[in-house]
Amino acid sequence: MQVNILTADSEIRKAIDCIKLGAYDFITKPYNFEELLLTIKRALEHRDLLFQNEALAKQAKQHRANRIIGNSQVLNQLIQFAEKAAKSESNILIEGETGTGKELLAEFIHQHSPRRTKPFVVINCASLPDQLIESELFGYEKGAFTDAKTSKPGLVEIANGGTLFLDEIGETSLNIQPKLLRFLENGEYRRVGGVNSLSSDVRVIGATNKNLLEETEQKLFRRDLLFRLNVITLVVPPLRERKEDILTLANFFLESKSPIRAPRKFDERAIEALMQYDFPGNVRELEHIIERAIIFSDDNIIRPEVLFLSTKKKKLVEPVPNTIPINNHSSEELSIDELERNHILKILDLNGWERTKTAEHLGISQKTLYSKIKKYHLEKGT
Repeated sequence: MQVNILTADSEIRKAIDCIKLGAYDFITKPYNFEELLLTIKRALEHRDLLFQNEALAKQAKQHRANRIIGNSQVLNQLIQFAEKAAKSESNILIEGETGTGKELLAEFIHQHSPRRTKPFVVINCASLPDQLIESELFGYEKGAFTDAKTSKPGLVEIANGGTLFLDEIGETSLNIQPKLLRFLENGEYRRVGGVNSLSSDVRVIGATNKNLLEETEQKLFRRDLLFRLNVITLVVPPLRERKEDILTLANFFLESKSPIRAPRKFDERAIEALMQYDFPGNVRELEHIIERAIIFSDDNIIRPEVLFLSTKKKKLVEPVPNTIPINNHSSEELSIDELERNHILKILDLNGWERTKTAEHLGISQKTLYSKIKKYHLEKGT
């Protein structure tokens, strides 16, 4: 219950006491009716935020307890291996296709290791050029380059005592690999522009979607670096090889991404369609499919028509019978992104570009709506 005090008594002390006792606001007479309505609206929004925070706190607690979701035999076996590997100090290489959850497994290993109270630091080796990777990893000294106005510690220094996760390590160039090898061998490194050798005690976990042994044969990856890194190798299976986990994951994403007051569920045909799909993009693709289905569903039931699962010909399933035609094109002629863009634009126009109403209409958060507007460069009148 949210309480607004409306009174002719304007004594400040009483207003403070009311707020301390839990009142949302204290309004004195005479009052402006529009301002009163605005206060009531904000109180209701505050109440909804409290509900959401409570629900999110429960979800976060469950999420922290078991970040890796699934009950398949192959996944349970992987978790057992990961728990054993976590107790060691050995470097680990995690292999697996894109979207299988390699970073989650790395974090799981860190959380079950003696280093759990120390930092877990992540760097994506595919997202940065050589010069930036080196300075991000090892830091730099003042004056090392034009914008280096002060010295900066690298991630290996920040991760001291903890775990350093090198995502997409197969993308590192042959220029960086010798420096990585030196660090893996003795924990020593130099900042960019520095002359002194520094050291850091970190446990390194690398991840790749490539076959690094094949990369070494093609002279694209150093063999000695591979052998130094893969003391323990863990392979994350693709989702198509653990079909038993599909429905568990789908329900998790459905619950976590649905609005708090509008829970959704799958109908039997949607479940069958999900179980028959191969998920080339793995768990990440499944997450995006469920998020998109929530946006396009007209009620609280997720049907196969809003899953938009690709066929072998890369076409979408038949559109929902009551789908509104967009720009006189059938849904099969539009990409999923185009469908989503046009649908969000239509709902924005329908609600006069009022983002709160639009987000509620779409069943997504305002933050997600804002991200979609930026992603699709949506503007009023487009």
